[in-house]
Amino acid sequence: MARCSPRAPTLPRSAAVGLLALLSGVAACSVPNFEGPQLQDPPQGFLLQPNLEAPHNLFGYLPRVYHDAWVQSLPPFSSIVINGFAGTLTLADALAAQDSLRARPHDPDIRFGQPEPLTVDGRDAWGWEERIDTPQRGIPWVAYRAMVPYDTISYTIEISTEDPLLKAESPATLKAIIFTFGVGEIVWNWPLIALGLGLLFFAIHLSRQRAARRAAQLRSINLVKIKKKETPEAQDAAGVAPAGATAPQWDRPSPE
Repeated sequence: MARCSPRAPTLPRSAAVGLLALLSGVAACSVPNFEGPQLQDPPQGFLLQPNLEAPHNLFGYLPRVYHDAWVQSLPPFSSIVINGFAGTLTLADALAAQDSLRARPHDPDIRFGQPEPLTVDGRDAWGWEERIDTPQRGIPWVAYRAMVPYDTISYTIEISTEDPLLKAESPATLKAIIFTFGVGEIVWNWPLIALGLGLLFFAIHLSRQRAARRAAQLRSINLVKIKKKETPEAQDAAGVAPAGATAPQWDRPSPE
């Protein structure tokens, strides 16, 4: 004889819809790793060092409204300096900043790359590479400077490194770090939130319907009171002879 396997427990439909609504709400916002303008995925081994300053201020003629920095915890030395300047800068400002760096005293072996367009945090940005690359010295140092303008503030991210791992694939490795930069705001997905609320209300509606059906089923049940069978002791107390019992001898007439 075949034996039926027990049916696996299933989640009630209203609970399943409610769980889906909860998951939709959790997924409806994107929480940054760091608040404020910051690298959201800094390289491993880098520590915050806000007191570190870049050797040259790219836009010293503008008020600086933000500053932060990262430093590699172990040699060789690498640094990432982030500055924020009031105003919205343009490509012309980036070109002027590079010309200013060229005019300052610097290592004669430094080569400046052409400014190139970037997309950082969904914004149009510009950046360029700098490096020392000669047959005699090899590649002891590389750098990348990026400028990311927002509505009222423009940020610069300047990476300088002597790390062979970062130098090997530069500028791709340095740009990958810069691409993690963001203002660090919580981003709400309003369409997904609306969907989650709709699912939640639908789950509440299903739960109320289920409760109403159960209440109606309970009201339709006719309860019948079952008379309890009396015990012999109770029958004796009530003066009722048990079935099949003979009457006492003194209740019978005496024969003549």
